[in-house]
Amino acid sequence: MTATDPAATRFQELGGRPIEGPFDIPVGRCAVVVDLFGNELVLLDLSKGLLRTDADRNVIE
Repeated sequence: MTATDPAATRFQELGGRPIEGPFDIPVGRCAVVVDLFGNELVLLDLSKGLLRTDADRNVIE
């Protein structure tokens, strides 16, 4: 579990609605939620670090 999981849980406790996740992604964890006004938000945890990029900002690896 990372910071995204408790954040998504707390968001839901305060009236938000989960759409997807939390789920693993290459850089950490992610969750998609909707707030009370219908705005979709992405909760992102970068605990595994950023993706490597080249000088033109293309993802490499």
